[in-house]
Order: sequence, then structure tokens, then C-alpha cells
Amino acid sequence: MAGLRRRRTVEEPSEALVRRHLLLVPTVATVDQVDALVRCWYPGSDLAGTGTADLGGRAGLHGPHELTMEAAVVAGVPTPWSVAYDLEVDASPRARAVPVRRPDGLHRCFPDGLPTGAELAGLELLLALARRLGGAVRPIGAAEALVPEVAAAVETRVVSPTWIRVADVAAVCGQEGAGVEVAVEGETGPEALARPDGTPFLVHLPLGPAGAVVVEGAVAVRPEPAVAGEEFGAGPMAVYDVRWQAPDEQWHLDEHLEGTAMACRERARGPVASITRTLAELGGGAVVDADGFLVDPDDL
Repeated sequence: MAGLRRRRTVEEPSEALVRRHLLLVPTVATVDQVDALVRCWYPGSDLAGTGTADLGGRAGLHGPHELTMEAAVVAGVPTPWSVAYDLEVDASPRARAVPVRRPDGLHRCFPDGLPTGAELAGLELLLALARRLGGAVRPIGAAEALVPEVAAAVETRVVSPTWIRVADVAAVCGQEGAGVEVAVEGETGPEALARPDGTPFLVHLPLGPAGAVVVEGAVAVRPEPAVAGEEFGAGPMAVYDVRWQAPDEQWHLDEHLEGTAMACRERARGPVASITRTLAELGGGAVVDADGFLVDPDDL
């Protein structure tokens, strides 16, 4: 994308904001908080210092813009939002197929086809920021603002400079329930535990009607952006994905779970958090949430 503007925060004409995808945040969310989160995806960005976060050279995030009631109406920003960040990105070709249902609701705003490339990546960043900050996203021309459900972010990732052996991960999971199963590159049984360090593995903890918790371990194929500032951030690292495996995989596509589905997800939340904290203690490193943002294990 050509010509990203590098500037400190200035008021953007509300007419221009109509033609931008917007991140809407509570008034208590500071630019430093937004900046720290954006750096988890784009470590070289500097929103707080320049008013613009360079999103990989293909897009830019500008703000914050404080909107009066009149300016919000002109910009198409619904109440009660009065603080916005705008996404500067070239319009992309739309995916021709009817949009597949997404848990963030983005498909409802683009019934004729989802954006692609940098535009889709930018919107996904806005939605992730909105989830963490308790905000919303107003896509261009949308009749509504999307409000991601905070509770939907169950999965975590432990990023560590240490390889934790599959037997130790299985023991950690075994503290949360019985019936733990291990597969190392598809192999099961005692011989699987003897495979060399660094061999990808999967540990399955059944939760009965609530599904299961799965831990998938592997050597990272590329550096994790969120830990770029850590001492181990540029070297070899292991990643351990801890996720809820729903009894009905369609639940992962729902924007808001209710009834039995919500109860099953909440049943998995405790084991996911406990296993994540223990793996972080064993291997050191850092924890990122389902959206790739750093999180304190004690806050899970």
C-alpha cells in the first residue's frame, strides 16, 4: 500500500471516517493499551508515538479520534461509542463465494463476499482488538457494529524456549481428569513417548459431554510476533496450543453460545486455564490468547 501517513493523533474529518473500517473503543481504553496490543501482531508499529500503526506496510491504523455526537452521526458510528481508530487499507477483491459463517459475524456485513488480503487481515485485527478492549468494529457501510464476545476466547498458546516432553504434558493434563490419550505424529502407545524431542504431539483430555481439551505441541515454524521483545523471541521456540474441542464443531462457528453449548464451553475453561498456567511454569516463556495477544497466565 502506497503512502501511509506518519503523523501524531489529529482529528480526522468525520466524512472521511465514513469511508474507513473503524475500531470503536471505550473511553477508558488508552492509546498505549491499543498500541501494546497492536505490537503483538506488528512489533515494529508505533501507534502511541506517531498516531499511525504500520500494519506490515500494507495498511495503517490511525487514531484515536474523539468524536462529538454530531461527528459520530456523520461518520456512521452508533451510540454509545465516541472514540474511534480508522483502518487505512486499499479495497480488496471480494471472495466470490457466499461468505462462510464466521464466529466474529463478519460474514453478515459482507453478504456478497468477504474482503481478502490486507483488508481482511486488517478487519481481523480490529475484531481482535475489540474483543480484548470491550469495543466494537464498524465495517464500511455496515448497518451495525460488530461486538465480539469476550467469553468466546477460550483457547491459549504457550510460547516457550523450552521443549516440554509429551509425557510431562500428559501428566499435567492428567491432573485435570482421567482418560488422557497421547498421539505423537499419529502414533499411540508407549513407543510414542520415546520419540525424539521436538516431534509434534497431541494430548487429548476427555471432558465427557463437554467435549475435550486438546494440547498440541510443536516447534514453531516461524517466530511468534507477540514475543519479539523477549530474550528468546528471535531463537528457536516451542508452541503449545491449548484448546477446547467442542462435542459439536459447529459451535465454534456460532457468535454467541447459549444453553448446553455455553455450559460445555465453560466446563472447558477451567482445565484450559490450569493446563496453560502449568505449562507456562514448566517451560517459561509467555502466553498469548486466542487472538494472539500477550496475556498474564494469572488472568486466565
